[in-house]
Order: sequence, then structure tokens, then C-alpha cells
Amino acid sequence: MADVQAMTRAEGEALVDYLKTVPADAWDTQTVCDPWTVRHLVAHLTALGNQTIPNFARRMITTGFNFQKVVEGDLQKYLGERDEMIEALASSVASPTTPGMLKHVALGEFMCHGEDIRRALGDRGEHPSAHVTELGPQYATTGKPLNGKVRTKGLSLRATDGDFTWGEGPEVAGPGIDVIMAITGRVAALDTCEGEGVETLRSRC
Repeated sequence: MADVQAMTRAEGEALVDYLKTVPADAWDTQTVCDPWTVRHLVAHLTALGNQTIPNFARRMITTGFNFQKVVEGDLQKYLGERDEMIEALASSVASPTTPGMLKHVALGEFMCHGEDIRRALGDRGEHPSAHVTELGPQYATTGKPLNGKVRTKGLSLRATDGDFTWGEGPEVAGPGIDVIMAITGRVAALDTCEGEGVETLRSRC
């Protein structure tokens, strides 16, 4: 059985190492997750690493079961200056309180938002094939809010740099992380993909 928590920790540690190379004046760069900047995404990932079931339940009740308000409110607690935010993220990666039921959510958030951060700054990360292979089927069959099941219906997916394959139908093939990101609706990720299914998936993003 895959150790998803260990995969998430590895993705988190890689992101922390990357953030240490990013100057403070780049932290307010806009990402594809409008209106969130690099700073907001780091705070969001830190909040995820510090999430607990009681806190989540309480916040859902106080926001009238508005998930987006919960997410936006929780990340506000972790906004700050560059160095303190890196330290807070590193601490949450090393000792997360994220409920086990959210283990694939955590892996996906670190992989995709980690790329959102890097690509906003003109970079790309490296993600082990095992991580893509573990996350891919989860994302391809998920409902709201990711809507992966709707986007991938009738398509086959294949990572050209690893072992991930899924589905039947016209193919979408490309770097594993880009296939993953395309599943979530990040249309720019399809620029590195090819196959008869690319335009269909693009129209669903």
C-alpha cells in the first residue's frame, strides 16, 4: 500500500526548498488561482497542514457551510512575511495534523499548488512517477469541486514520463504533472500534451 503521507511530505519538503530560493518581492506574484498570489497559496498549504476535524467542522458551521469561505478564512491566519511563512510551512509539513481521510487531498494540493507557485514564477517542479500514479485515478474520478470525473469522461490519460495510465477513449498524453493539472481544469497544462483527446479535455476546462 502506498504511503501517501510520505509522498505529501516529500512534495512539501521540495516546495519549502524551492521557496527558500524565491525573493520576498516575488511572493506577491499572481498565480492561476485568481485572486491568490504565491503568498496566498503558501498560506493555504500551511493551513491545510494544520487542519483538524474539529476546526473544520466549526468553521463550516460558522460560515454557513460555505467551503470557499472556510478556505479563505483559514489561510488568513498564516499570511505574513516571507521567512516566517517558510518556517510555518516547513513546520506543518514536518508535523501535519491533516486528517487521514484527506490524505489524497493533501497530496494533490501540494503537487498542483506547488506547480501553480513555480509556474507563476517561470519554473517547473519534478514529481516522482509514483506520486502521479497514486493521485491520477483519484483526480480522474472525483466530483465537485475538482470535477475530474466530468472532464475525463470517455478519455484515456497517459503520462509520457512515468507509469500513470487511466481510462479508455481518445488519448491525452503528456508529462504526468501536466496531465494531473489538466484534470483539475488548468488549461495551460495541456500545452505540453498531445493526442486526439486534448481538444476535448481543453473544451471541458
